[in-house]
Amino acid sequence: MAALGIKIYAELKAVPPEISVRLEREIPARTYVLYQQREIIGWAQILRHSAEYYELAYVEILPPHRGKGYGRELVRFAVYEHSASRIYCLSLMPEFFAKLGFARTAYPPFVDHSDPECQACDPARCAALLFSKPAELVRYGAEKKYFQQYQDLISGRNFMCSELSVANELTWTYTENIYLMEIDSYLFLAAYPFADEPFGVICPYRAIPDAVLDKFFARLTGLGICRLTYIGAAVCRIVQKYSGGVKLQIQEDRDNFDYLYRVSDFAGYPGAKFASKRNRLKKFLKNHSAGEVIVYKPELKDVFLDFARHRFTAMGVDVISEEVLRLGLEQNLYQGFMVKVGRVEVGLLLYSELNPRTAIVHFELMDESYDGAAQFMNNYLGNLLAGKYTFINREQDLGLTGLRRSKLSYNPYRLVKKYSVKF
Repeated sequence: MAALGIKIYAELKAVPPEISVRLEREIPARTYVLYQQREIIGWAQILRHSAEYYELAYVEILPPHRGKGYGRELVRFAVYEHSASRIYCLSLMPEFFAKLGFARTAYPPFVDHSDPECQACDPARCAALLFSKPAELVRYGAEKKYFQQYQDLISGRNFMCSELSVANELTWTYTENIYLMEIDSYLFLAAYPFADEPFGVICPYRAIPDAVLDKFFARLTGLGICRLTYIGAAVCRIVQKYSGGVKLQIQEDRDNFDYLYRVSDFAGYPGAKFASKRNRLKKFLKNHSAGEVIVYKPELKDVFLDFARHRFTAMGVDVISEEVLRLGLEQNLYQGFMVKVGRVEVGLLLYSELNPRTAIVHFELMDESYDGAAQFMNNYLGNLLAGKYTFINREQDLGLTGLRRSKLSYNPYRLVKKYSVKF
């Protein structure tokens, strides 16, 4: 599943032309295209027949990729990503959709069995199904009251876990389908991520009554969710003290530990432990004296995105990271810079504020043939943030050996521990 990615197209004219001819062309639709690396392997659409009636249609996985669960992941992602609370489906295979939460229903008004296209299928065997999104789930950002409540909660804490930052929630909700739910004035999250099982999140309160947690776990169980992720140390203590009726299994999630650094360390690379970083920085400055730093501005969005797209392609990264970056740039969530040597774009770095003391680096991409570019960018970032922030959070290593080695080589101030919970 790691190689899979997905893109969403709000207009048919933007859909890759090789598949647009196989999709609905007359009815307004939201199109979901499934990729393996950069190769299209499947698609689906949600058609808007009216303000009240939406239909999941044209679900297809190409033959070489069938039987691997990709269709299930695509459908589940689409129905939770879409804003409609009720989505119909017409199918000759109702059992497939029933496993994804669709229930048989009466034919909706937009169905015309006399239509030639309908007759060309097998209307006698066709079943009408309906997916109804749980009423307690509110899409992240969709309701201003909850969105503001969440923002106030995060900004009012010296909170260090990168996943729950406002910028990350506004971008990664694209692939994780993040929803808010309120229980007795406490906010919680539920997510239906692409190519992974759904999970819940407890927001970073200092204390939560057991009675509220009882309701939360009961609600998650009703939603078919039996795990929590992105649990920071403070929330972990709340969970450890919980004495309600649900048995919890807590374990460290090392692959998602965040790396926290001092701004002053990046700004000066002080002492013997940073000697190798200083040396590579000096080498870069000596070899590339014509280097130039271009500060990000919204009008440079396409320039930054084009460079990132080329780097992601060269690295074999799936299309999801590209889409997340694009969403962040379009919402003007990031600050940052690009490094050029002569006319050649060498690297970019984008960050935002995690809390009043901490900046969080979301993207750090470079042409690794330019030795010392990474050391230059991190040093430049340290000097840029000096006097404004104390710490830099460079997020997690995802268990990737090379990335872990690289992050440790910058001598982190500490690792921000995170935990997962099963129940």
